[in-house]
Amino acid sequence: MKQLIIVLGLVLLLAAPTVLAQDEGPKLGVGAWAGMSIPVIQDDQESGMVFGFMGRFKVLPFLVLEPGFSFAKWGAPETIEGIDFGIDGSKLTSIGINATLGGAPGVPGVKPFFVAGIASYKVKNDDTGYDESNLGWNAGLGIGYGISPSFDLDFRGLVVVAPQENGSKKALSITGGLNFNFGASQ
Repeated sequence: MKQLIIVLGLVLLLAAPTVLAQDEGPKLGVGAWAGMSIPVIQDDQESGMVFGFMGRFKVLPFLVLEPGFSFAKWGAPETIEGIDFGIDGSKLTSIGINATLGGAPGVPGVKPFFVAGIASYKVKNDDTGYDESNLGWNAGLGIGYGISPSFDLDFRGLVVVAPQENGSKKALSITGGLNFNFGASQ
C-alpha cells in the first residue's frame, strides 16, 4: 500500500510542470499543522497531540491535492474500576494524499472546503507490542483564511479510520496550521 502512495506522489511531481504552466495564481505550496487527535469508541486510548506536513498542488481552481504525512500520540487509557493497566497510548503515523474541494491557495479571505483522502496508517504501541499497518481513509470539513496571496491559515476537522486486523482505530482530528504558496504575486 505504501508503494501505491509513493507512486501517486511521483505522478504528482511529474505533473507539476503542467500545473505550473497554468496562469491562475499559485499552484504549489507547503503546509504544517498541529492539533488534537481524539479517539472515538476506544476505551484503550485517550486524546493526544497530532501534527503533520503536506505539499499542496492546485490541479483545478477548485481542486487541490495534498500529499503528506502525520504523527499522533494518543494518551494512556483511563483506569477502569480503579485498575491502572500501566500502558501508554499508541502512536499513529500516516503517509498519504488528501484532495480538497474548495479552499484554493492564493485567494484572500474565508475559504470553506471539503477534504477526503487515503493513507497508509501504522498503529504501534511499545508497551503491548502491537504494530500494524493498513490502508485507511479520512474525510471532513475545513475553513481556510487567506492572509495574503502567499499565506493561508488552515483549520480542519477530520474523521480518521485506520483499519486493523480486528476492527479499526477511529479518531477525530481537530487541527490548525499555516500554508505557504510558492510563486504568489503580492
